[in-house]
Amino acid sequence: VAMAAVVGMLFHNAGIEFPGYLSKEMGIRFSDIPDGMMGLFSVPLAGITQIFFFCGVCELAIWPASNYSGNYGTGYGRPFVPNFLEGDELKYKLDMELNQGRAAMMGIMGALVGEAVTGQTLAEQVASGNLIGYGPP
Repeated sequence: VAMAAVVGMLFHNAGIEFPGYLSKEMGIRFSDIPDGMMGLFSVPLAGITQIFFFCGVCELAIWPASNYSGNYGTGYGRPFVPNFLEGDELKYKLDMELNQGRAAMMGIMGALVGEAVTGQTLAEQVASGNLIGYGPP
């Protein structure tokens, strides 16, 4: 989830958004959602509910969290060309995946805390040179 959050934050801050409506009934387009934390509060409750249910189905039914082996029967490697790993190579790949997930968690939390402290989204902080929270040098 954190990896998807980081990628979504980077894309949205770069101005890359889906075309069309997030909610036709409410007249909300994807481009109407602001960057940063305020974007979460702009999504209708039905949309937030769908996201939580989708994550719950993935977590409980598709890739259960009780399976600590990392083997979900899909293989590892290129899409549509499964590559089944064993032994040290499997352990290395699983450890690498855990570390990348941890880095993504730190990345999204850093962006959220930076926005809470400075009042600027990540893109605004980069544009103004305010990356350390104290203003431009």
